[in-house]
Amino acid sequence: MAYAVLASLFTTTDQMLNPDPYSIPCKRETIESLHKNIATLLSFLENSPPHSYQTIKILETKIRDLGYETEDILESHIAKHFRSISGSDHDSIDMLSKALKEVMKGFESLMKDVKEIQGTGNFDGSLSVVSSRLTGKSKFVLLDENFMNQMMEQLVTEDSRLKVLPIVGMGGIGKTTLAKALLDDPFVVGHFDICAWVTISQQYRIQDVVQNLLKDINVRSTKIDIGVDLDGNVGLHKILFKRRYLIVLDDVWETKAWDELQKLFPDNDDGSRIMVTTRQYEVATYAAKSYHEMKLLNDVMSWDLLRQELFAQENCPSELVEIGKEIAKKCHGLPLAISVIGGLLSKEKMTREYWEHVADNIKSVLTEKDDQCLEILSLSYNYLPHHLKPCFLYTAAFPEDDEIPVFWLLKLWVVEGFLKPSSINMENVAEKNLKDLIERNLILVDQLKYNGKPRTCKIHDLVRDLCIKEARKEKFLFVLNNYIDLNPKEVQGQRRLSIHLPPSVIKDKDIEGKFNVIRSISVDVGDDTTVPFSISKLWNLQYLFVYNDDEFIDLPSYIWNMPQLRYLQVQLSSLPPLPTGTEMPVCVLKSLETLFVIENFRCEDEVLVRIPNLRKLKIEYSDDDITDWSYYHLQNLDNLSKLETLRIDFYVICTETLVANLAFPISLKKLTLRGCKISWEHMKIIGDLSNLEILKLRDQAFEGPTWETVEDNFKKLECLKIWSHDSLNEWRVDDANHFPSLRLLYLWRCINLEEIPSSIGEIQTLERIEVEYCSDGVVSSVENIQDSNDDIKLVIRRSE
Repeated sequence: MAYAVLASLFTTTDQMLNPDPYSIPCKRETIESLHKNIATLLSFLENSPPHSYQTIKILETKIRDLGYETEDILESHIAKHFRSISGSDHDSIDMLSKALKEVMKGFESLMKDVKEIQGTGNFDGSLSVVSSRLTGKSKFVLLDENFMNQMMEQLVTEDSRLKVLPIVGMGGIGKTTLAKALLDDPFVVGHFDICAWVTISQQYRIQDVVQNLLKDINVRSTKIDIGVDLDGNVGLHKILFKRRYLIVLDDVWETKAWDELQKLFPDNDDGSRIMVTTRQYEVATYAAKSYHEMKLLNDVMSWDLLRQELFAQENCPSELVEIGKEIAKKCHGLPLAISVIGGLLSKEKMTREYWEHVADNIKSVLTEKDDQCLEILSLSYNYLPHHLKPCFLYTAAFPEDDEIPVFWLLKLWVVEGFLKPSSINMENVAEKNLKDLIERNLILVDQLKYNGKPRTCKIHDLVRDLCIKEARKEKFLFVLNNYIDLNPKEVQGQRRLSIHLPPSVIKDKDIEGKFNVIRSISVDVGDDTTVPFSISKLWNLQYLFVYNDDEFIDLPSYIWNMPQLRYLQVQLSSLPPLPTGTEMPVCVLKSLETLFVIENFRCEDEVLVRIPNLRKLKIEYSDDDITDWSYYHLQNLDNLSKLETLRIDFYVICTETLVANLAFPISLKKLTLRGCKISWEHMKIIGDLSNLEILKLRDQAFEGPTWETVEDNFKKLECLKIWSHDSLNEWRVDDANHFPSLRLLYLWRCINLEEIPSSIGEIQTLERIEVEYCSDGVVSSVENIQDSNDDIKLVIRRSE
């Protein structure tokens, strides 16, 4: 895929031009020219329409193939450099220049194509507006009478203002079917003077929209003689003026389209309505202050829909009920899939054997017997901006029906090189991309964090099938999830391989995936507690995850010589000493942002200066011999000016010297402490952290009978969680301004705490209180808080 490989190449060439001790030897002018061409092509793709214009599709394929070839050449040269012992690179530099000579000709040719397209505006393609609508009436609109009644009320209410009613949801969820049912309803038709429908689709012309509306008005007009001139001599605006109208704009894809379309419709102050169906939340919120969101059906509604599609008012044969429910469930709530399956089942003999076959092969039945599902869903993919396509396709790498941890997904997008380097934090760029894909209904939110951000996400099975198909076609990602696909010829040429099979199967089939770009790796070190030295040869390694149950793992000193490393997670380890003497010179790990879990971390200045951009750090202290905390220089944590997330677990007996040697950077947004047993009177060192949003206190992080908060502390704290603080009896909060931004309060096993201060209930921002296994006094106090403020959601668990 063109954008993904260009973004990756942009980073690679940028690294090759970087003048540091670990820069890659090359002829600078050649790489500079290549880097410039890559930047130009990236800019072209970013500014070109996302639609599948034939000219751009052909050019994208050329860019992708040339990009893959260039990537292989550069990565091969870099690998040879890092394997080289002699230190003489003149031959390899010459070989690289020769290899790039033909590549540069290819880029020159691409640049000519780009200039031609930019000069002529040659975005040829079929631009049309479809005015036809689905025939027949789907029963699914009858499944949620409340939803239908709400929409009906919005349409025929006496409110005279012109109202826009957006309906938003993923492809195939039934937006068009619902709009059609409303437009065909006799009561609705009788309420309006004029009703009309037009499908906008991804590519449209305003004149075509007008012509198709005029045609539909002419067909539907029964109350009055419109006298429409189909050549357009009578303006649409004139026809609608002073008449109550209902217009359905089906399948609007962008806000720009709405800006152009709304000008066609006069506000007659007579109760006219415009219904808009869209897959994009951005369009829905742009067109109106509120919108109607269509969700996937639950299992009961799915079976009701399938049953109605097959049997109407008749009963389903008893021997087919259970297997029918299983079939409906496997459609995962998508009305389009249920409708297609219903159509297929209705054409065959209604036998349990056939229905069991369908249940066992639901996806293949959907995709092989009827292409309608993938065609409808593929519209959403085709319309994605270039920079979102690789992020979307990458979700196919996760196993079917798995919850996808957002944390992992964003990290992988970053290290895979899909994101064009930006002046802002790359994880923030990835988070924005995820938000865009969620708003386009391609990725679904599964679980939420306390602050409303997604914790896990997922994709519909049919959407995943689309990802697998497109990713394979683009040679972007090959998913091995069955024995049939174990064909080395199929794998050859693919840039990424995702294996969802047992390792023994891969070994038996003798499959080897040779990939030149490795940016993330997980190691299972088995009985050996040392990370293999060969990993140090992966010059571009950005993500390293090492685990071995609960065994301590020895990190080698070459970790300090991996300049691209972004994320280092080990099950349990200590940082190796800095290389000295004749060893390889130590570099500054400018890219390292995440580091955990580090045992007995000594925060020495010479260590911290080599990880200046660290954003997340988790450390543990378990040395029973600790008596003097000054040895660990914890006060130097304050020097990590970019640190946002910090967790420190103490599994030792802490002494009073800990507090005197503890300081936190003002940049902290999330802090977790465990077992340090600091006196509550020292809480000010945390309360003064002006950017702190989340505070988690676990297992006697603080100790003492009384916690009394003070004013001007915790100004931005949104989430406070306290686990297992047996010594806490009394919590004093005199004023709601002590926690002015608090949204979530969570207490677990604070068994001796007498109550929660009533002033907590006066916090204007508070949304939720959760109490688990606490005293009756705590339960009574939070119930009283809710009695005085029923906007606060309360969750109580009294016993295990």
